[in-house]
Amino acid sequence: METSALESMNVENSFSEVLTQIYNAVKKKALEADDDSANLPKGLTINIGSKDDVSAVKKGGCCSA
Repeated sequence: METSALESMNVENSFSEVLTQIYNAVKKKALEADDDSANLPKGLTINIGSKDDVSAVKKGGCCSA
């Protein structure tokens, strides 16, 4: 998927896709290991922030001092 942080094109979609792929890979390894210590906690939600959080970072810029 082509992205552009400069143009804010597909950045959120790409980030969500990467998180989904990481989650699925970890889940698959946990199931293959069939080990209680490797099982993912059920019902755990990971908060990746809101659009307001992202907007605040964009306003500051990446290179602002």
